[in-house]
Amino acid sequence: MIDRSVLGNHQSEFLSRHWQKKPLLIRNAFPGGLNYVSGDELAGLASQEGIDSRLVIEHGPKSWETRHGPFAEDIWGTLPAHKWTILVQAVDRLLPEVSRLRDRFRFLPNWRVDDIMISYAVDQGGVGAHTDNYDVFLIQGQGRRRWEIGANALVHPELEPDLDMKILKHFEPVESFVLEPGDMLYLPPGFAHNGVALGESITYSVGFRAPHQKEMLLSFVQFCNQIEGDEIFYTDQTMPENREPGLILPGELQRLRELMLTGLQNEANFMKWIGGFLTEPRSFHEALERPVTEKILRAGLKKARPVERAEGARFAYYQVSDKLHFAAEGECFVLDRSLTDLVALLCREQSYTAAELLAHSEKLGFMELLCHLWNQSYVRWADEA
Repeated sequence: MIDRSVLGNHQSEFLSRHWQKKPLLIRNAFPGGLNYVSGDELAGLASQEGIDSRLVIEHGPKSWETRHGPFAEDIWGTLPAHKWTILVQAVDRLLPEVSRLRDRFRFLPNWRVDDIMISYAVDQGGVGAHTDNYDVFLIQGQGRRRWEIGANALVHPELEPDLDMKILKHFEPVESFVLEPGDMLYLPPGFAHNGVALGESITYSVGFRAPHQKEMLLSFVQFCNQIEGDEIFYTDQTMPENREPGLILPGELQRLRELMLTGLQNEANFMKWIGGFLTEPRSFHEALERPVTEKILRAGLKKARPVERAEGARFAYYQVSDKLHFAAEGECFVLDRSLTDLVALLCREQSYTAAELLAHSEKLGFMELLCHLWNQSYVRWADEA
């Protein structure tokens, strides 16, 4: 496996000293910066339906006005000369070159990667002092930006009232850096920060998802409600006499709680659900209108045609006793353990040679899995991209 890590030989130090602990500035992490998209091209993406985009104007009709796309193409000529920013989410699911940027962060697990957001700011543009609930690597693509950072992670940040953006009411920076093209700043969750463009600036934000408890509970309960299985009802075979009819007894409360917890602690259901939850994307790739057959795929592989993963497609896997679970884009498959090396390859790499895939062609479930991934548009021929 080729080491493409942006950290080089410093992964161990980063993971032990900085990951989820304290910020780190890395100069010249991407020599020369990144030129995958221009400000005009980003504005074009923000004008398209189905793309999550925002425009933040520091001094619009109200402070920190936030508008959501898609935007009319003539809007850009009406904006002030300073202090506004375009932000486009999940550009890694739109542009192959941005998707490949994720390969530089493979020292962290696939399921933790959220998306790559790209922002374009005019001079003095920014989104105000704020905190995030996730880890983020801020890469200066082009131009320059000054970042100010607070001393510690904030547990309960106090926000300015009545604003579209979550702007901190009190921000006391203790460090300040000017990022040049190619510089990268890592920020753990909760650290207050404020970035201001010094002239035109393009920043790539590689964000890492951190599921929260309520989100997981809601998703798991919805999953359990959809799957088939025996319905378990509350029972109380021993009923005390002469009780107050309005009183719920301590033993009844305990049995009700245990009934609920039994459902949440169902390991089999959890293992079926968790892979799909962790790989569910922000937006879905459209399935093929005309599905391909296993015969067509096998013929293409025998002609040595390379295959690649779709932009930003989320793959992960895990093993439970003798079962292999492979999760892709919100779906989860239980496969034969003989396919472990295959799914590890699919998760690890962005592209695959025909020989790498054909090495597994006689294993149980291989062609069925590949055909499904193909027809859902999760993978495709690399020479047709």
